[in-house]
Order: sequence, then C-alpha cells, then structure tokens
Amino acid sequence: MAIIVPELTNPYFAVLAEEMIAAADQQSMSTLVFSAAYLAQNESRYVDLAQQLGLAGLLYVGTTVRNPALERAHRTGFPLVVVDEPQELSLESHTVFQDDYSGAFQAVSHLVGLGHRDIGFVTGSMEMRTSQERYRAYCDVLRSHGLDPAAQFRGAGSFTEEHGATALAQILASERRPTAVFVASDIIAVGLVVAAKSMGVRIPHDLSVVGYDDIPGARYLSPPLTTVRSPLADTARAAVDLIAEAIGTPDAALRHIVVPVGMAIRESAGSLTT
Repeated sequence: MAIIVPELTNPYFAVLAEEMIAAADQQSMSTLVFSAAYLAQNESRYVDLAQQLGLAGLLYVGTTVRNPALERAHRTGFPLVVVDEPQELSLESHTVFQDDYSGAFQAVSHLVGLGHRDIGFVTGSMEMRTSQERYRAYCDVLRSHGLDPAAQFRGAGSFTEEHGATALAQILASERRPTAVFVASDIIAVGLVVAAKSMGVRIPHDLSVVGYDDIPGARYLSPPLTTVRSPLADTARAAVDLIAEAIGTPDAALRHIVVPVGMAIRESAGSLTT
C-alpha cells in the first residue's frame, strides 16, 4: 500500500509514517512512502502513481482541501483512508483524525489556569483544518473567561522553525505583548524557544509557551516543552486497521475515528507570577 505525507523533515510526519510502516508490518503489508513537499500537484501525482503501480490501497495524509486525483481514485473504488486533514470527500471515505479541538482546549485552559490573560496564538497555515480547529478552541477558551481573542497576538505562517523565530520577534514588537503563547505545532515552538535565548527572553519567566504534537525533541528543549501529546502510534494503528478492512471488505460500512489526545506538562509554561 501507499502512504502519502506532506514532508518527512518535520518530525511529526516522519514519526507518523514510521508508526504506519510498523503497524502495516504487523499485518504483513508492504508500504511505499511518498513525501509531497506540501505541493498539491505532488499529492495528486502520487495518488495516480499508487493506482498505476497496482498498490492495494492508500493512507492519505494530505494538506489540500480538495484533491481531484483522490476523488477520482475514490470513484473507482480504490481503497483509501484519509488521515489527519479532511478532504471534501471525507464523509464518503474512511477517516482517522485526532481530536484537535480538545487538545487545543486543554492547552489554552492550562495557560489560563496558570493566571495568564494575554495569550497569543501562533500556527502554520490557517487553511488547514488542524489550525482552524485549534484556533476555534483557543477562541472558545478565551471567550469563556471573558477575554477577547481579537485583542490577542496571532501569527500564522509555515510549519517551520524559522516561522517560530519570526513569530517571537513579532511578539516582542507587538503593542500588546502576551505573557504566554499557544503554539499549535511543536516544530514552530522549537524555533521560538531556541530563538528566545538569543533574544534575551526567559522562558517561562518572560513568556510561557505551550506547543502541540509532543515531537521527539520536545522534552529535550531548554526548558522542556509543555505540549499536547499527539498519539501517533494510536493514529497509525487505527489508519492501518481501516485500510486493511477497506482492502479486505470493500463494501464495509464507513468508519470515522477520532483519536483522543492529552497534555504533557513540562517546564516551558509557568504561572504568571513565575
């Protein structure tokens, strides 16, 4: 079977792909992994290639809302499971998503519980469902405590360490400087935390930081990153189980799995009086 991911330089997708390969191995399924470099045309090309090669099915971790090649594959009955980011055809295919809203709700609630009221939001592309759901939860938590999300710092860009460093510079230059920031991707948070040292920002004393994903290096940052733990092994196993079912029983009822998430509390977020 095929696995399509946006990239493999981001530890989140690299680990997810590795977990999918391991889960497939346990079911005696061979895998080919394609890295699309966040390009819609690459995603489409790899979907077509998976069919041309006669592969049994596809685990699609894409970033575009609508992929014509994926829709064509679906219409021909090609077994597929949409993972992580929804497509327009998601309701018509097997899906496995993590509970992004719950994870972000927990993260922002943690910061509010530490006494913070000026809480920024930093993410990658706001076109992605994960960013939208995490921002929706962020807004809901703030409003539930009488805070206006529109008055807070918000920075969107790319899912890169460079964006994290840039976001920190923007935070420091902002008129209403937050005391805490929810960074909706660990790879961005890594860039922010590392840049803080060169910019003279003490974390968490000057700025508390909460990330999302719990990538392998998160616990080794200085200070270790408080973050939402994405259950990648659970996500991968659920996706492989679904594709095996879709391959073996094409007429099986559609299943939509939401994987629960939780927090990893470490040292990068402290109370407002820290």
